[in-house]
Amino acid sequence: MKRRSNYHRAHSVCFRQWGNKSYSVFASLKAWVKISVISVSYSLLVMPVCAVAQVDTIPTTSRDIDIDEVVITSPLAASTYSELMRAVAVISRDEIAQMPVSNLNDLLRSISSVDLRQRGGNGVQADIAIRGGTFDQVLILLNGVNITDPQTGHHNLNIPIDLESIERVELLQGPGARIYGPGSFSGAINIITNPRGKEFTKISASVGEYGLVSASASANLVSKRSNLFIATSSAKSNGYIQNTDFNLHNLFSHASVDFWSGIIDFQAGYQDKAFGAQSFYTPRFPEQFEKIGTFFSSVTFSKRFDGITIAATGYHRQHTDRFELFRRQIPEWYKGHNYHRTLASGGKVQLTSINTAGRTRIGAEVRNESIMSNVLGEPLKVPVSIKGVEDTTYTRGAERNQFNAFADHTFYLKKVIVSGGALLTYSTSYRFNWNYGVDISYIAGDKTNIYASVSNTLRFPTFTDLYYNGPTNRGNVALKPEKANNFEIGTRVMSKKVSGNVTLFHRRAHDVIDWVKELEGDIWTTMNHTSINTTGIESAVIIRNFNNIPFIKEISLGYNYVFSSKDSETLQSYYALDYLKHKFSASINHAVFWKIGASWTALWHDRAGTYTHFSNGEDTPYSPFLLINLKVYADFSRFKTVVDISNLGNITYYDLGNIPQPQRWVSFGLKYTMGN
Repeated sequence: MKRRSNYHRAHSVCFRQWGNKSYSVFASLKAWVKISVISVSYSLLVMPVCAVAQVDTIPTTSRDIDIDEVVITSPLAASTYSELMRAVAVISRDEIAQMPVSNLNDLLRSISSVDLRQRGGNGVQADIAIRGGTFDQVLILLNGVNITDPQTGHHNLNIPIDLESIERVELLQGPGARIYGPGSFSGAINIITNPRGKEFTKISASVGEYGLVSASASANLVSKRSNLFIATSSAKSNGYIQNTDFNLHNLFSHASVDFWSGIIDFQAGYQDKAFGAQSFYTPRFPEQFEKIGTFFSSVTFSKRFDGITIAATGYHRQHTDRFELFRRQIPEWYKGHNYHRTLASGGKVQLTSINTAGRTRIGAEVRNESIMSNVLGEPLKVPVSIKGVEDTTYTRGAERNQFNAFADHTFYLKKVIVSGGALLTYSTSYRFNWNYGVDISYIAGDKTNIYASVSNTLRFPTFTDLYYNGPTNRGNVALKPEKANNFEIGTRVMSKKVSGNVTLFHRRAHDVIDWVKELEGDIWTTMNHTSINTTGIESAVIIRNFNNIPFIKEISLGYNYVFSSKDSETLQSYYALDYLKHKFSASINHAVFWKIGASWTALWHDRAGTYTHFSNGEDTPYSPFLLINLKVYADFSRFKTVVDISNLGNITYYDLGNIPQPQRWVSFGLKYTMGN
């Protein structure tokens, strides 16, 4: 690892030489940048100027580009130049600590561009969508490794970490297929856990209404050439209404070792979660139950020499799911149904070369996805026993393989940055497909840039899309990938006191995968029938440094608007046109007195679409709602106390039809930290 330059040492926002971590998906590459702290749901602003902090004089733009690859060591977001010509939202560890959230789902919901729809509270289960897309169209990464579930997007947020383990969350708003591969149809979320360079031990516990009890412990051990982070957490509750109890456990470890030959990065985690699924998938049989288990591991080797970085990653994810339509008194005809085990394994090699001509990135990835089930897939020749379950076997299964080859190049000019690339994908199920993307950014001033992007994207069907058959649903094995062309233009402004961005986007999607039907009473069937044009605007502003009102630390505002129109003749849509049309978010973080502070968030949701009301069978539009959350905290350095109040207004609201969400929920927590 190279020695830091003297220039870097002399500034408070310092850079250290690149740590050869492929998981830093949004890592700044080979350029001098000016960067400032960005709050929740706000995009990064990057200009190709010298890096400065607390300095009034800004050097002018120059063709001379520092080609040392860097990772930002302050609690800031990291992002590639390509993504920084796009809308990228970042939430840092310090911001998370002050927000009125207690789990990952609540954290993601606070981002103004995210549509997060919960079935159960406190992180039990949620679907996530971006820019009017569906829950299957968002790619989820953990430290840069794809952990998206091939069975269904309902399982994408079954991640074996708790809030205390997160270093930052990076959200790419809009398609990213050429960067991350098929699946990043409407966006990608990268969750970073590694607090490299900080040694500590943390213990926390909380109690709350509805029998809520949670506890977590984590430690980060640092030596000259290695780093080991390990965390464990548990939570349980009796439930806010009947059959909404849950019990979950997480275990996670993340380690890196710096050898003379390169750096090895390893992560592994396991989650066990069981919960009452009251009316989750049908109100006809409300007392449903689900138990899931998720195991994930990956190892990355990376090495840098002579301006070239090579990184190789291997990963494996296993997800088991047992769903019971009847939690008690299971009918004989239903016993043994809905057991699933999905596997996703792969390897990726990437080479990055950076010189005075710009940055070039090439690479390849192989990925295998498979499922064994007694509901999904083709009939197995020989049934497979289910571990720990008697008299029940997997009777169906499916498998597919995928190969990706990608390349892109970025040019750094005086006031213009241009990035373009392509991805070629071969799938054993869907043959050849390809994606492209071109991004351009114009530096309009020291504090302003204008950017534009053109790209296409695709998503392969999930195993549920292909094979799920039930009393009211029928899958379709003949489905093709859904595809879209995307256009985006925006501007960002950043200063010490005010930062903001406005982005206008348009997506023209065709062969969209959706559950559709013609008439009332018909079976919902998956089809590539729908074409959907989606237009929207994303806007955000953050105001800080209130000199005249010193007790206010920060105020942020965000507004998103989405409109979709479809061409599907007379067919009714189940998912594709059920989207968040208006979302307004506001937050304020302020001091109260002494060491006590408070943070508030307000989220206004106005959803398009309707649902069939169970009590009367009528199509019912979603009612807009205002959700207010509050956190009051006392920070005594190593010892902290927190009071969280979610849904302060005690309103009744629905993210998904017929599933009421928790009303006011109060919890009290204690945290103790030893070390840095």
